[in-house]
Amino acid sequence: MIYIEQPPFLPWLGFCEALIGCSTVALYDTVQFTERGWQNRNRIKTAHGVTWVTVPVARRHGQLLRETQIADSFNPTTMLKALRLAYARTPHLEEALQVIAPPLSAGHRWLVDLNLDLVTQLAVVLGAQSTLRLTSEMPIPDTADKNERLAHICAHTGEQQLWAGSGTRQYLDTSALAQHDISVTWNEFTARHPNYTQAWPRQGFAPGLSVIDAACAVGWAGLAVMLRAAFTAYQSTSPRGEPR
Repeated sequence: MIYIEQPPFLPWLGFCEALIGCSTVALYDTVQFTERGWQNRNRIKTAHGVTWVTVPVARRHGQLLRETQIADSFNPTTMLKALRLAYARTPHLEEALQVIAPPLSAGHRWLVDLNLDLVTQLAVVLGAQSTLRLTSEMPIPDTADKNERLAHICAHTGEQQLWAGSGTRQYLDTSALAQHDISVTWNEFTARHPNYTQAWPRQGFAPGLSVIDAACAVGWAGLAVMLRAAFTAYQSTSPRGEPR
């Protein structure tokens, strides 16, 4: 089973579950960089509520993700200090930062390289067996049809089942993919987002935050168990290959 997404920065738990549950995760870096998207920023919880941590990038009109450079103003030390301040009261802060600090401080020039480094480290610490692939390294035809491009990605990786986020329902054509012998399983992760004891509990639970939030709360081992159990339970409710 394959999951396809633009390479995210410090991704949310839905992406991390795909790392654990899918045999292939394709990082779609041959699409246009999205302003105010998830490629160079994500959300954390602080004493003042939910806020963003952002990697500044050098912007150019029409640039692809793989062409997007990290701006000289990026200061990983400042970002790590912000994370320490936000999660100072959590039980697993240090082990969480031990995983993400090296990629953040590695001096990456390109945004995709930074995100790939982060995702690779996440896969290791979560015990994920998925193979990470960049679409820029695949011979994908330059076609305007999104479903055709997805079919070529699946064919190149040898996958025939697509683990699809609910946000893709607006354009994903399951009938067109079926013509390429590709089945779709909808991942309704938002509706089943796991709960855990977050920092600043008086604010209430905030779903959809960066993985760093959960890692600081329950640790990497605890997070891996939680995500694997959720994935297994969800898969067991639907026969393999049956669309949701």
